[in-house]
Amino acid sequence: MKQTLNYNIHNILKFQILLDKKFNLFNYFNIEHRFFQVDHIDKPDIILNIGKFKPSNEESYIVDGKYYIKNNYFYCKDSEGTTKWEVEISGFESGDTIINFDIKVPGVRGFLPILSAHNLFLSSVIDYKLSNKGYFLIHSAGLGKDNKAFLLAGMGGAFKTTLAMDFIRKAGFDFFGDERVIFNDGRIWSYPVGLVSFDYRCSYLPTENKRNFLDKIGLIKHNINNYDNLRRLKVNVPEMSELKALFFIVKKSARKSMTINEYDLKKAVDKLITNNMMEMNHAYMPNLMGISSNPFFEYMLAYSFIFPESQIAAHWINMKNRLAGFLKGIPVYEMEIPGEYDDVVFKEVSSNINLILKEL
Repeated sequence: MKQTLNYNIHNILKFQILLDKKFNLFNYFNIEHRFFQVDHIDKPDIILNIGKFKPSNEESYIVDGKYYIKNNYFYCKDSEGTTKWEVEISGFESGDTIINFDIKVPGVRGFLPILSAHNLFLSSVIDYKLSNKGYFLIHSAGLGKDNKAFLLAGMGGAFKTTLAMDFIRKAGFDFFGDERVIFNDGRIWSYPVGLVSFDYRCSYLPTENKRNFLDKIGLIKHNINNYDNLRRLKVNVPEMSELKALFFIVKKSARKSMTINEYDLKKAVDKLITNNMMEMNHAYMPNLMGISSNPFFEYMLAYSFIFPESQIAAHWINMKNRLAGFLKGIPVYEMEIPGEYDDVVFKEVSSNINLILKEL
């Protein structure tokens, strides 16, 4: 029996997941993109088929002994540890994209094929397809109020999610995402992947970090109980807003209080690109999935070796140039904050951001 799941990201990009596996409740869970799930879509930009398939990799270039590449096409068998997968992507560079994917994972992870696909390549394919439409998934947290939104950008562990949690529950801000936000020409669109999990953290945890085994159990129960009814969630998610400011968050161990300074636009764009590149190369939920890195970054490099003048090869340069234009006129700041988070840190950060937003 084949199950079809449909997703519509703000009418900007649509994708469809088809599962051809034995029925298991967890097979149909797509916790990450649940916010965008709809009953029906026309003309999906991406179709992901999960199940066994026969590849069409004839007359391909072979790179590194395992990557089969031809124009607008990619195929490989790959593995990490005890996890093995096979993936074929037609429309790899341009046009509508069809992905065939099969995976063998030991233990409970075998019941989470959509999460496996998200971790290995789906998130990155969505990122790339959006960029081809002129929309960019920026690795940042997005908050807003009264159609004035701002981004908190920084490396993993920079307290972006914890700050977002406090802005929502202590200051009544709206939520656009804590990992990534869609950005295009002065506006941001919400991209709340893992929304139910974020709502649990906002409701029950003092910071983004789970404290013990009971928190993990609570998070699982919260996802199961609220998966089919997002209206129960306390977090408010608007569709879009004007972007008024960008803040880079940098932790500094020796600092006792925060500082804030205006930041150069060119350096800001370079930082955003580097941050996005590292995020693409980073495995999502590595402890659960048993995979330490995202292979799609390497798949892009292999394709670029064969087709050095392709859209894939020019992806980061094109993104850099477009972002520089989109961010022109938007104030950019860098905040250095103490290495230990507490309520004093939040009050200092929120006070400075509120003051800047009030003046814009």
